[in-house]
Amino acid sequence: NPNQHLSPRPSPNPNPNANPNPEPYVFFNPHYATGGVEPDTDPTQPQAYLDPQVKTRGVIPEVVPIVGNPQATAMDGKNYTIDSILRELAAIQQQGPKTYCILGSRHCSYLHQQIIELLAYALVLSGNHVFTSGAGGTNAAVIRGALRAEAPDLLTVVLPQTIDRQPAESQELLSKVKHVIEMSQNNHLSLDVASRLCNSDLLSRTDHLIAFAFHNSLTVIEATKEAQALEMVVTVLYLD
Repeated sequence: NPNQHLSPRPSPNPNPNANPNPEPYVFFNPHYATGGVEPDTDPTQPQAYLDPQVKTRGVIPEVVPIVGNPQATAMDGKNYTIDSILRELAAIQQQGPKTYCILGSRHCSYLHQQIIELLAYALVLSGNHVFTSGAGGTNAAVIRGALRAEAPDLLTVVLPQTIDRQPAESQELLSKVKHVIEMSQNNHLSLDVASRLCNSDLLSRTDHLIAFAFHNSLTVIEATKEAQALEMVVTVLYLD
């Protein structure tokens, strides 16, 4: 019969009492928070919903596995108060020049130095006063970028010791800076201690800190923590 393939094949053992529209069973998908359990399982037990072999019927569960709050964000450990939040909002909305301290590691790639130069150039070009120190790497890039903006009064360099204690390449670059502050009182100290005192002095002169550091840049990270304690606006960019 050529039309035989158009007729459905009857079931060999039809059940007259069977539901013509049976409700399908589905396995619980942990990505969804709906589903039920078989009548012989306890819906109050969370494990009923976690077992992939337990069948569900589309009933809203009484117990849903706890997956945490995806909207929650981790705080950086800073204790925010109404005053500190308002201060930061005011700093964001404030129009006009600001004072920025830019510090960072001596060891940064050529690409990072180019980015830092561009940042310092843009800040000075827009009328902001940039403060930094005289070490190589990040600080030298800040000086080069600020000098390109041709606004000598908007760049100040604070040295941890006198200029003759700086490397020769730093002295050549510093000779182009109009405002250089030497901390001669630190000449008898080690460079590490003098650098920490210099960073504290820089923070006392500015309102914003931008730091470029590795996670093991102890002196720079210490300066960021001090700035946070002073309730400054702090931006830390890690190079690693």
